[in-house]
Amino acid sequence: MESELPSADDFDAFYAQYHQWLNQDAWRHYYSTYFLAQATSARFYRLPDLQDLPDSSDPLGAPRLQKGTGHLTRLPRWAYNASHTAWRQPTLPAVSKTQIALSTLQQTISRQRKAGYLSVSPYSETQACFWLKRMGMNTAKATPKGAWRRYNFGAKVAQGWYDLWEWEAYYSRNLWDSVEARNAYLKPDLDGTRKSEVTWSGLPDGGTGFMAWTRGWDPEVGSEEEISFLAAVAVKETEGVIEVNNLDYTIRSHMLWGAMRLAFESAERERLMEDLKRGIVETGRIDDETKAEQWIQKVLMVMEPYVRKSDAQWPAAVEDRSELLRHILTENGQLFARWRLPPLSKEFNFELGPVGGWGDCDSRPC
Repeated sequence: MESELPSADDFDAFYAQYHQWLNQDAWRHYYSTYFLAQATSARFYRLPDLQDLPDSSDPLGAPRLQKGTGHLTRLPRWAYNASHTAWRQPTLPAVSKTQIALSTLQQTISRQRKAGYLSVSPYSETQACFWLKRMGMNTAKATPKGAWRRYNFGAKVAQGWYDLWEWEAYYSRNLWDSVEARNAYLKPDLDGTRKSEVTWSGLPDGGTGFMAWTRGWDPEVGSEEEISFLAAVAVKETEGVIEVNNLDYTIRSHMLWGAMRLAFESAERERLMEDLKRGIVETGRIDDETKAEQWIQKVLMVMEPYVRKSDAQWPAAVEDRSELLRHILTENGQLFARWRLPPLSKEFNFELGPVGGWGDCDSRPC
C-alpha cells in the first residue's frame, strides 16, 4: 500500500493482512453463541464475553506492551463494578458482597467452560481477590464523587489509569497461574516494587476517553458476571421485604421490588403508584414525581411481560418473589442504571442519583 490510508484497490491486500479480524467467523473468537442469543445482547451493545477487543487492554496512543492476548480486562472490569457498587450501596457487610461477587463470577466462568468455551481461563480465587482488593472493594468509605462517577472503565484503561499487568509486581507467573491459586487465595510471593510500564495520560486527556468510547471499549450493559452480581446483591438486600410498607426507598433494589409488586397489582394500582413515586422523590433518588413516574413506567415495560408469564399471580412465597426478582434483573441488566446509552439512542435511560440528591457529585452514574 502506497499511502497510510488504503484505497478501494487495496482491499484484497488489506483483507489478507487482517484476515483474523475480518473473516466471516471472526466473531466466534469474541462472543459465545449463548451470550449473543440473549435478548439483552440483541438490544444493547455489550463487550465480548470470550476475549478483549483488539488492543483494548493497553493505553491508547502508547506502545503496545505485547505481553499476550486473551480476556485481560475481564477481572479488573468486574472488580471495578463490584467495588463501586459496594461504595454506592453500603447496605450489606463488605464480606457478604465479596462472597457474592466471587460466587457469581465462579458460576459464570464454570458455565462458559462447561459449554465448551475452554479458551476462557479457569476461575482463580487468587486472581479474583487480587483485583477486588486493587479496586478498593473493602475500603471503609468512598467519597461521593468517587462512588458515583461514571461507568467508564474502558476509558480509564485507554488513559493508562489502570495497569492490567499490575499483578506482575506481586505474583510470579508460576504462582499466579497455579492450580493452588485457583482453589484458594494465596498471598503474593513478590514485594510489589516492580515499576509499572503504563503511564497515565493525565487530564485533560486529549480526547483519549472519547476515542475509547468510539472504539466500543465501554458497553451499554455489562457482562454476565457483572449483572449476576448486581442481581444477587439486589435479592440479598430485599430478603426482609414482605410488602410495600417494608420498602426503604433509599435502596435501589427496594425501588425495583416495589415496581415488580406494582406490575402485579390491578385493584390498588393507582395508590401504589403514588406511594412509589412519593417515596422515590422524598429520598432524592429522582428529582420530581413526573420523572419518577416516567422511570416507573419504563421499569414496568420491562417487568409486565413476566407478569403475563406468571398468569398475573403475585407469588405467595417470599422465596419465589426473590427468585422472580433475580430472574427479571439477570435478564434485564439495563435496570441497574449504571450504563449511559448513546445520546442518539431511542432507548430509555435509568438514571438514579445518590440518596439526598446530587450534592457535590459532578457526574451521574452510567
